[in-house]
Amino acid sequence: MKEDKKKQLRLREYRGQHVKFRPNDMEQDRVALIPNLEYRPEELNLYSEVDPLHENVPPLRGSNKLGYLLVHHKREVIPEISPTLPALIYMEALQGRVDGKLVKKYSGRRPDPVGLKQDIKEYAASLGFAQCGVTLLDRRFVTMGNDGKFPHNVAVVLGMEMRREFLMQSPNYRLRNYPDYDVYRRASRGTHKLANFIRRQGVSCSARIPFDGAVVYPTHAITAGLGELGAFGGVITPEFGPRQRWGLITVDADLPLDEPRDYGLAELCESCLLCVAKCPAKAIPEKPMWWRGVYKRKINDLKCWAFFTGWHTCAVCINSCPLHRFGPREVLDHYERTGEVLGYEEIMAEKPAFRKTKNTDRLMDLVR
Repeated sequence: MKEDKKKQLRLREYRGQHVKFRPNDMEQDRVALIPNLEYRPEELNLYSEVDPLHENVPPLRGSNKLGYLLVHHKREVIPEISPTLPALIYMEALQGRVDGKLVKKYSGRRPDPVGLKQDIKEYAASLGFAQCGVTLLDRRFVTMGNDGKFPHNVAVVLGMEMRREFLMQSPNYRLRNYPDYDVYRRASRGTHKLANFIRRQGVSCSARIPFDGAVVYPTHAITAGLGELGAFGGVITPEFGPRQRWGLITVDADLPLDEPRDYGLAELCESCLLCVAKCPAKAIPEKPMWWRGVYKRKINDLKCWAFFTGWHTCAVCINSCPLHRFGPREVLDHYERTGEVLGYEEIMAEKPAFRKTKNTDRLMDLVR
């Protein structure tokens, strides 16, 4: 009995996080297939993902959530949240009923998995998703209490480009289009349309749209072969570098799986690290660390969101990335020819476009 209590205490206090044992119940550990990734499966199993916006960030914890919306983030309430509200409401309240009716209506179809995967990818492309891959859902990266939102174990991962012209202007908070909040609306509508397309093939599914904290998207995008892990904590892809938002649909079908790939982007990223140098909150560590079983740069959520809250916007890590500025192919070709990162000196010399405010200083004091 005493041993059990000691074990529970050890789990609860692991790395300062509230955790419990979350073994991966998949037959195949997809994380193990990621090229050049150092990880410890026994530590990764000791892990239930905590949504940092709900647990770690002071302005969003408990009763402060409403205050955050009304005071710190009031400029973004309408452009950021309202475009996504219909899709969020549909996702949480209605899609289960729609799924039951459509699957029942088209239950006689059940197409061949190989053909269905091809049809899904083609339809996703027609909806504006430049990236579409298939992987297994890794429940170690489903946030605590949200397993019920993912009834199936095969996941279709979808990526949509954020508009470059808006991100190039970061972090100018006066620009109402920045940083392309409309991508959440476009990607959310597209995700639900694709989910209904799948249901009309007689296959049950459950969609999760961008702007949703129930699952960690980057892990699944990488295991689906769509990109690699960047130093800033997000996915860098051969199409847009760091400039995309992700959605995910779990499907009740044994679709052929895509494999993680080595595009050479992560290696280049480690030679660059402009996002580390340019981050105004110093939220990206200079050196990788072991965090929950993965050797990576763990973003300091407190510093990142304190700055974002005070300034009402950021995305400097994306805008400072040469892959975003000049295009992944151009940057990779230049790196292979010269061993240098295209535009490094130019970006490094740029002066920050933000100014400190009393509000920013007060928020940053919370995390020092």
